[in-house]
Amino acid sequence: MKKVSALVVILVLMVSSCIGCGKTKSKEDYTIKIGVLSTADSIPLYVASQEKTFEGNGCKVELVEFGSASDQSKAMEAGELDGMMTDMVVQCLVKKGGVDLKTVAIALGAEVTEGKFCIVASPNSKVDSIDNLAGSKVAISEGTMMEFLVDSYCDELGIDIDSIEKVSIPSLSLRYETLMEGNDVDCAILPEPLNDYALQNGAKLIIDDTTLQNNYSNSVIVLRDSFIKEQNELAQAFVKGYNEAIDNIENNPDKYKELALEVARVPEDMKDIYVLPHYTKGAVPTEETVDRIVDWMVKKGLLTEGYSYKELVTDELQNKTN
Repeated sequence: MKKVSALVVILVLMVSSCIGCGKTKSKEDYTIKIGVLSTADSIPLYVASQEKTFEGNGCKVELVEFGSASDQSKAMEAGELDGMMTDMVVQCLVKKGGVDLKTVAIALGAEVTEGKFCIVASPNSKVDSIDNLAGSKVAISEGTMMEFLVDSYCDELGIDIDSIEKVSIPSLSLRYETLMEGNDVDCAILPEPLNDYALQNGAKLIIDDTTLQNNYSNSVIVLRDSFIKEQNELAQAFVKGYNEAIDNIENNPDKYKELALEVARVPEDMKDIYVLPHYTKGAVPTEETVDRIVDWMVKKGLLTEGYSYKELVTDELQNKTN
């Protein structure tokens, strides 16, 4: 009889313990973990952290730094993050892997003049304009936003994509070095400030996507869909704090230049001329932008079927915080 009673007590304690473990963390105890990369796209997140605009709106946020988008995606898939700064190609691939993410804001690129990407030619390459881009080797990162951009530029400008040879060099630093050496590739697609740095060191501008008719290069802030549903107040507070950080940058960009130089890893000899990008508050991608990316991914075989706009984007949090 005593053994039975003892067993009942143990079972009750185990059940109580499991129930406690299963409880959703309270708003006060929850720390939102956001994955970031060392690019200009992440600067508003760092400003929000520095100026405590997240805390001011009632949420705690931890920025988790990653050296590559691949490592960041793995952490998201492992359940270690609530959100991240990324692009919609990555978002779709992570969703394909079973993690439902929603874009809640554009990080950089709401306007065509924001988030400049360029195709630049090596200083010693014979390529000096789009007219002789055919037959050249262009360094990209295969199956990523970089390849989507190159394909999109060629489509808009009437360049036969099959007339160029795409060479996959995922590492940005290696892509830059290979470009400047000019032995293995003629051109490369680079983001800012690396594209400006290449031009400063003798590379030739072939395509500047801020001058194109369509806006292709959006980076985005995504949150786990389950987090939005289970911690909706915190999700709203996060977006509000993020938008306030953009206001701070807009009102006093010089105040955050040193932080921006560090976050974006601006080369030493460019620091004096570096200008913070313009960030647009309260923006989410357009349906046209999303459809263009998804259609390209299906065509490339990166997705077996497309996702709808509502499956990838929500403006709910922006609407509630305005």
